[in-house]
Amino acid sequence: MMVANSTTRQLEANECFDEIWGAKVRFNNPSQALLAQLFLKDDRDDAIPLPAFDALLSVIRNPSFNIKDIEFKDCGDFCSFVASSRVEVVTRRGWGSDTGIPDVVLRGALDVFGEELRGIWCDARNYHLGDMLSVFGDYGESGLKVALTSWRKAISNCAIVHSSWLVRARPLLNYFHTFQASKRQSLPHYLLNPSLGTWTRDLQIELDETSDHLHDVVVNALLNRVPNLRTFHLDTFRHRPRPCDIFIAGLCKSLSTLTNLEEIYISTSLLKESNHFIQQLSNSPPPKLKLIRFLKGTIDRSLLSHMPQWLSPLSSIASLEHVGIRDDLIGNNLVDGVSWSRSESLAKSNAFNLEGLSIYSKKTISGVMSKDSLLDAFKAVKRMDLNYSGGGEAKVKDILSRCPSLRSLSLVDESKDFTFFEIAEVLPEFLEELDITFSPFNRNNYQINTPLETRIIGQLDHFDARLLQALHPGTTPRLRVVRIYISSAVMEQRKTFFILNHRQLFRREAIGALSPTVSGAEESPDEVVKTPLLPLCQQMCYKRSLSFSVQVRLVKKHSDADSDIDVDEFSE
Repeated sequence: MMVANSTTRQLEANECFDEIWGAKVRFNNPSQALLAQLFLKDDRDDAIPLPAFDALLSVIRNPSFNIKDIEFKDCGDFCSFVASSRVEVVTRRGWGSDTGIPDVVLRGALDVFGEELRGIWCDARNYHLGDMLSVFGDYGESGLKVALTSWRKAISNCAIVHSSWLVRARPLLNYFHTFQASKRQSLPHYLLNPSLGTWTRDLQIELDETSDHLHDVVVNALLNRVPNLRTFHLDTFRHRPRPCDIFIAGLCKSLSTLTNLEEIYISTSLLKESNHFIQQLSNSPPPKLKLIRFLKGTIDRSLLSHMPQWLSPLSSIASLEHVGIRDDLIGNNLVDGVSWSRSESLAKSNAFNLEGLSIYSKKTISGVMSKDSLLDAFKAVKRMDLNYSGGGEAKVKDILSRCPSLRSLSLVDESKDFTFFEIAEVLPEFLEELDITFSPFNRNNYQINTPLETRIIGQLDHFDARLLQALHPGTTPRLRVVRIYISSAVMEQRKTFFILNHRQLFRREAIGALSPTVSGAEESPDEVVKTPLLPLCQQMCYKRSLSFSVQVRLVKKHSDADSDIDVDEFSE
């Protein structure tokens, strides 16, 4: 073996380049050079650690080793084989055994649990525009975590009853995964996780500031484990610069192999400066991709009605229906989210028109509202999420009166002011869906010496009466769905409310009376005398054959954590 200094990488067959010392290394034959190159890379993510050299040699020299017997296509194929082998015995035993319970009954019972678990997850993901990683990162032990943990525990308890229950429960438990990789627990740590599999539909990956650089081989191996994935969210490049060109090319190539992938969420500040990801994705898109949303993007508020030029390559993806951006500086601007959808007016159109706006601000909007670009956007928008606490009724009416094309409206009451919902006279006649998030904890409307339960019910009655005006057929003739969400603080008021399955919300007919059988355990719905939380609205929706529900809002949005009323203080 000989070493030669060189600034060029024109190598002979028996040479390799030592990236660590920046020099050619000449070996006795090409086989030695190929083997050595695996260990002489400067990038530790690409190089095999030197201590593994002897182990590799022992395998190569083993008489039982035959290169022609190796059938693994790549790292992902290897990881899938190992993980599936771990559970193969249990799976075979589970399908082949019987507990005496008819299979149709067992599947039906477990499917109920699985549907509740998926429903809670999907509701939260839709509410937060897909940014579930931020939800888990910012709010600690939220109601969402409690509800998800409760349902997962129920399914896990079923899984340990019998092996035949395990094989049916596992797909329900592992419908979604959230990986938060760090220096201590890197992404490769998850590659052999047996929980991943053909049953996984939603995968969320976040790298913190201590994690190693992402490698396209690692991501490809991970995606190889989840061939039926429908939703993918990657949050990276957030804390420090990373070499990304090669990685992005590899990522998009891997995503293109996922034949059922429908939604992609990307959180990366580098996309503000480069369209490399967009170009790569457009060149080799997943065949069924319907939505892509950038969660750390920058919104051009002078062109809200039109999709930005840097996103235009995405229009070539035939299956794509929706493109969205969520602003990186939430709360600093009136519009913090915008989405566009493919035009329905022309068959196979590449034109994307404004579909939705997310509005959040605590500041006055009088100056902003006069801008032509915003007024044009209000005229065209079809879906709106409105979270505004800086002006009450007048400002909300001002916005809604300018949105004649609105089909779907989500109102979040952060102002804790009933006038926020006096909107009947300005609701667009084409409105089909109405979502409202409301908190009954407003200490301004009642004397502090009034009992807590009385104040809560009184505020719900006021809310019920005001909202009723918006539900009359003459006001919203095309309305189909009404969903009411009450802030998660009600979960602490068990004497006033009954909460079914962590979501559905009712009043107790006898306020303050818990079931006599309850001693910290879950009450049975059959033991509780319950009534509708909003009886006037429910009755009106029943008469109009509208879908109506009242649920607990398990998660918070933006700075709700700062503005929520302290229930303990409220009850003094």
